[in-house]
Amino acid sequence: MPEPLDLARITSAAVELLDEVGLAELSTRRLAAKLGVRSPTLYWHVRNKAALLDLVAEAVCADAFEIDESQPWRAQLADGLRQFRALLLRHRDVAALLRGRPPTGPHRLRHIETTVGILLRAGFGPDEAAGISRLLTAHVLGSAETARPEPDPDESAALWERMAAYPNLRQVAPAFARQRGEEIFELGVQILLDGLAARLERFGA
Repeated sequence: MPEPLDLARITSAAVELLDEVGLAELSTRRLAAKLGVRSPTLYWHVRNKAALLDLVAEAVCADAFEIDESQPWRAQLADGLRQFRALLLRHRDVAALLRGRPPTGPHRLRHIETTVGILLRAGFGPDEAAGISRLLTAHVLGSAETARPEPDPDESAALWERMAAYPNLRQVAPAFARQRGEEIFELGVQILLDGLAARLERFGA
């Protein structure tokens, strides 16, 4: 007897399909084929591609952040940003997916609620907390979206050779060659948090 079709099975298959083919090729037609059903059968559960994308976005964000509220606000934010990035890197193209879909489901909204709560408790006003939350999210999404395998040594060598004609680039070329995505992400986190701390100190709670 065929396995019954329900949202749990559809969601699991959709996340698998995202990992297999990527966001650009994810479709209800491909998902129906993977599930071994006809498209009209799938539409009883998922009405269109937008609904499918929202379903996948919610599924990959199902893990709640574990934030120690006894820690200073900077540590809480840094921990949350790291957990968010790790969550995005578990599946293919998730950062691009979240960038393109508004947060409407409970899992994604809970993540935003956590970040905004930290900012409000730190002393930022509602307008600032909203803007800062978007800024922090953009940093994490950008870091995850541009994450890629280690560069080919031969390609890197050719690139640094071309940089020789540019004195400023030549000066920083060793850092370009050495730095990896995780290190750049952490640098961005610290710069953002330093800026937020300075703003909070300057303008007060």
